[in-house]
Amino acid sequence: MTRTSVRPRSTVRALALGALVLGLAAGCGADSGSDEAPAVEGPGASEQEDAGTTADDDTADDDTASEGAASDDGAASDDGGEAPAAGAAALPADADLATEQLPITAEKAVEIGLGAAGGGELVQIEIDHDDDVWEWELEIVDGGRQHDLDIDATSGEVTEHDQDDDDDQDPAVDVTSPMPYAEAIEIALGKEPGRASGWDLSSDDGRIHYTIDIDRSSGDDDVEVEVDVETGEVRVDD
Repeated sequence: MTRTSVRPRSTVRALALGALVLGLAAGCGADSGSDEAPAVEGPGASEQEDAGTTADDDTADDDTASEGAASDDGAASDDGGEAPAAGAAALPADADLATEQLPITAEKAVEIGLGAAGGGELVQIEIDHDDDVWEWELEIVDGGRQHDLDIDATSGEVTEHDQDDDDDQDPAVDVTSPMPYAEAIEIALGKEPGRASGWDLSSDDGRIHYTIDIDRSSGDDDVEVEVDVETGEVRVDD
């Protein structure tokens, strides 16, 4: 009689369960190796990108503002004063002051003179061509002190400045009021046509007047024409 060996049922069940576990494990490993986990953008990454974009925009705005400011400064510099540009050309000796303007105007010359004197009142101003240059001559009085100044009418340089005690009581003069010098020149030329080669504003016995130097168109001798700043009265001094 032949005996057949039979494994216990519990042993067979255990083996089958182990094979199932091994199969499931192998399947999970294959899935994880073939599929890539999707990239997840968290809020931190999005905020960093936004911050970078904002910084770039701010930098561009700052650059634009800087360029605008530089442009504005340049414009102010170009239009900012009466001083002549560097290398301003001098007027020729035979310039007509009725139609041509000196690089340093009368108003600017007075400003320069008052600055050099430290203040005071203008009592006389004259412009003429002397020693190959156009030159302003000013007399300014400040607290009993008289300042005589020569100012280059092309560069604005104070070429001479003398001081002395002043006992006179000359009235102050103004190249803009009550009669601007351009108006006085026009009145003088209406009386004696020619070229305005120079002029002076001063006082005589308390009467303030312009004296316009005119080279007559007729070729006759030069003439001086006085114009009263208050009345406009004209007097010719041959």
